[in-house]
Amino acid sequence: MLRLTLLGLALLLPARVSAQFAGHPVPPSLRPFHERVAEVEVAAVVRVEQIDEGRISVRREAVVAGAPPERFAVKRSPLDPPPLATGDRALLLLRGSRPPYVFADRPSEVIRLSDDAMAARWQQAVREVITLRGQPARLVPVYLDWLDAGPETLREIGRSSLLDLATKHTELREKITRELTERQSAKE
Repeated sequence: MLRLTLLGLALLLPARVSAQFAGHPVPPSLRPFHERVAEVEVAAVVRVEQIDEGRISVRREAVVAGAPPERFAVKRSPLDPPPLATGDRALLLLRGSRPPYVFADRPSEVIRLSDDAMAARWQQAVREVITLRGQPARLVPVYLDWLDAGPETLREIGRSSLLDLATKHTELREKITRELTERQSAKE
């Protein structure tokens, strides 16, 4: 998998390749995480208590960012609902200054949590990126850690995010490529 990331970055390196696709980049399969948290005002681990046609009622278990109340509502589009059911645990990335909040993520990006270890790992990951948003160079080691430590979902998002940083910040390409190459060599 690390080889795929290296290959993707190698394709980014020649200037003529970037120029050839200027204005028409191929979007990565997963949206870069720094884009996902760019406008997040509230991030919390929650338990879904009730789902109605236009709202999801949740109980807060842990706060990652912002100050949500213990129980709150999130707007839910019946046309494109997130894959949540009553009783599910999730880490929600939300916009808004008060309930009902709005999802910052696309419905398919909502982070469902299976256990406490997964909840802890995701809280750490989200907290780091929110803290460093707007600082692309400082996000590189965070995403590299995701590639090394996982879980698989974070590895995939880390790859997508690194490719995005390398595409948008040419000054980071060499650093990212060097780090990935060193990590790949260490594993072989």
